[in-house]
Amino acid sequence: MKKIMLVFVVLTMASLCFGTVRRVPSQYSTIQAAMDICAEGDTILVAKGTYNENVVYDVNRVQLISESGADSTEIHGTGGVTISTTVSGLDVSTLLYGFKVTGGTGGYDGEGGGLRMWKQNITVRKCIFTGNTANEGGGFYLERSDAVIESCLIYGNVAEHRQSTGGTGGGVYTFSDFGPYYPIVRYNTIINNDAQGNGNFINGGGAIAFQKTAGTAIGNYIANNEAKYGNGGIAVMSMAGVYDIIITNNIIENNDSVAIDVRYAGATNMHINDNEITGHQYGLRYTYYTNGVIDATNNWWGAESGPYHPTLNPSGTGDEVKDTVKSSVHSIDFDPWKHSIAVETVKPLELPYTLSTCWPNPFVHQTSVKLDARYWVLVSAIVFDITGREVRCIMNNSAKSAGSYNISWDGKDRYGKQVSPGMYFYRVKVNNTSKTMKVIMIR
Repeated sequence: MKKIMLVFVVLTMASLCFGTVRRVPSQYSTIQAAMDICAEGDTILVAKGTYNENVVYDVNRVQLISESGADSTEIHGTGGVTISTTVSGLDVSTLLYGFKVTGGTGGYDGEGGGLRMWKQNITVRKCIFTGNTANEGGGFYLERSDAVIESCLIYGNVAEHRQSTGGTGGGVYTFSDFGPYYPIVRYNTIINNDAQGNGNFINGGGAIAFQKTAGTAIGNYIANNEAKYGNGGIAVMSMAGVYDIIITNNIIENNDSVAIDVRYAGATNMHINDNEITGHQYGLRYTYYTNGVIDATNNWWGAESGPYHPTLNPSGTGDEVKDTVKSSVHSIDFDPWKHSIAVETVKPLELPYTLSTCWPNPFVHQTSVKLDARYWVLVSAIVFDITGREVRCIMNNSAKSAGSYNISWDGKDRYGKQVSPGMYFYRVKVNNTSKTMKVIMIR
């Protein structure tokens, strides 16, 4: 929280020097009312609360900032696209910071549930995108855009199969049919999104879909995303030109079938390095290639023996690397993998979070579990008695940004009444993994 407030103060001071600060709701009843009167370089500061509206950026370099952060400031769309724009040429100094964005259902051709950018650029930072649906790009739709999506929580968004080319990019969809653009997706948590395409060659990408454009995915935690085509992680599709695709330093685990799927794409300038890729049938699948070799070296594939490949590494027990089905030529360079680099310790990347046991235990007044998160996480915490009856819900799918937290129970039930001494079970769920601990209360 101190870090959020520091950033907020710095941004506010900068705005006072270079533009007008407009406050919602004390000066303007809605965010859009403030946006409509903004000049270039202005800042809109939004107090905590829920704002049932769709916001349209129509001036460059406007900074839209919540005062209290995404866990307490929500923009709830009323259909269409929750965040969009009417002007071209926005640059990345245009900012959306610290909001929960939800309720979007897609704009033009059903594109973009939470945010839609066409020929514009924007920086989206420390936001939560959830509960948005669209034909393409459930959370984000970026067409001909160099947008930056940074340090966000993107979960529970759906790209529905409304049209023949729909159901692509459950979390993030990037596209260009006029040369490469360079969107950047970095340091985000992207979990539990769904791409419901009908299985043709341009559907999929439960977490992220790159289509006909360059792009970078760096330092993200990507897990438990689904896709009807089976490529629940990252899909790279229909690259007609020689574009830079960089996928590096991500944790990609337990997505539907395929972690990274490359289809109908030339592999020149495609770099997939230093990722942890585990829990899939295919860690990397490359089909229908035209030329080039994917550089997929120095990844951790879930096992010291490296990824399974039927001819190049048949003893590998990690996620499988699959070459093109169009040729017998091997088109992926995956050696060395982590274990074959002598100077490097054999281990996956640092875990996205750590969770302690309950302490103190036994306890008299209060016990706590310490959570250290490197990314945004979703946290639930429930206390049960020895019969399995729920005693108290401490948290229910609460979003927490990177940081340290004490998840505490004060020994009271849901009605605020002190429970009897004895044994209880404290279940803490972080993202899609739960940990249950015995805890004893004494007098």
